[in-house]
Amino acid sequence: MSSPPATLVLITTNHPFVHTGGEVMFVGPELKRLARELGSVRVVPLHARGARVDVPEGVEVDTSLSDAMRSERFTAYFRALWWPGFWAELRRAARHGGWTGCARVWRWAATAQTTYRWARASFPVGSTALFYTYWRGGSTVALARWAEKQKATSVVTRVHRYELYEDAFDPPFQPWHPMLYHALALTATVSQDGYDYLLQAGVPAEKLVLSRLGTEAPPSMARASTDGVLRIVSVSFVAPVKRVPLAAQAVMDFAARHPKRQVEWTHFGDGPKLDSVRHMLSSAPANLSARLPGQVANSAVMTHYESQAIDVFLLLSQSEGLPVSIQEAASVGVPIIATDVGGVRELVGGDNGRLLKAHASAPDAVVALEQVLLNSNASVNEAMREASRRRWREGFSAENNHTQFAATLKLLIDSLPVDGGGVRIDSLPLDGGGVRIDSLPLDGGGQGRR
Repeated sequence: MSSPPATLVLITTNHPFVHTGGEVMFVGPELKRLARELGSVRVVPLHARGARVDVPEGVEVDTSLSDAMRSERFTAYFRALWWPGFWAELRRAARHGGWTGCARVWRWAATAQTTYRWARASFPVGSTALFYTYWRGGSTVALARWAEKQKATSVVTRVHRYELYEDAFDPPFQPWHPMLYHALALTATVSQDGYDYLLQAGVPAEKLVLSRLGTEAPPSMARASTDGVLRIVSVSFVAPVKRVPLAAQAVMDFAARHPKRQVEWTHFGDGPKLDSVRHMLSSAPANLSARLPGQVANSAVMTHYESQAIDVFLLLSQSEGLPVSIQEAASVGVPIIATDVGGVRELVGGDNGRLLKAHASAPDAVVALEQVLLNSNASVNEAMREASRRRWREGFSAENNHTQFAATLKLLIDSLPVDGGGVRIDSLPLDGGGVRIDSLPLDGGGQGRR
């Protein structure tokens, strides 16, 4: 009897559901190419609540793991105490990550327990599957352990910022870092900065691949203002790490320094600091008009770019991976001012805007706004807009990036054994060469860069 074909199982936080903060702008473009190139994909969200967006043909949405997560949301934390390596990792968290680190280890172990039980029930012995966790977390820990027992399975993860960089938290700490990466077939980083970070942490190059995210090609380019108004746009969750109040202060200070110029600022996004921003704007200068639409669909942002004049995109985050928001702005040819954090410098430079130091102040941002917005040389302004579009086209096209990564996953799937034997992959077209999957106990040993 022939074995059934191998399956790609994509573990998301919530996609295609959007109740807990949708991943549409991240997962949507990639899932479209995965389904097209692989023929079928099984999407398994950890949380399946609220509205559901459409999925491409060939995509099966499996909510059995989210059902288990919901039914075991309390007992899983008790079972976490018996997860292999839990106590060793908890001690490491106590030394380096404080209470926040300990809480993350416990949460990851609880998720791992539920995911492991789900995998054991859903994939009988002999099943051939490639698990792809969209974010490194407890499910990645569980599936790495499952793959050690089920040699016809393998695990890939994609890392961004929150679950990658140790200094994304204070004190700096990431659970099961860097030892977990050694137990995976492949880790895809969304930025060169993330790739280099893992190399320095001791992760072998053959287990890494740079696979940037990407955005869809827009139907048209954004236009510059021609009526004398200076229009600034920003897009982000309004959380402390995004420093939206700092952006508000910079825009207010810029307007105050140029009282004869009309300035418009539109910020898309909601979050705990939004009321603080509204309060700040109550004392804005008379020549500044601010719009805070809150959380809107990604399509609404793109419609704004297509229908309204935009002169600059502003992002002053304290920490980033390589944000989709600036990819979208670049795709429509908007100049960008952003802080030099994570992989931002891979898209932003002096040719298409201004790259500020990581801990830039409001005066620093004001100077950058003046350099970009008050440059009277039309040819320089147009060159910046063309450079943004060129940078997007060369490195951040969803069609190019996600199609290439889908081909990489297909090679991994085709290399999985159907007889439960060991896995060796030597033909992947990756800079790091072939990928070998080696057994590694996840016992909390090892240290990453600090």
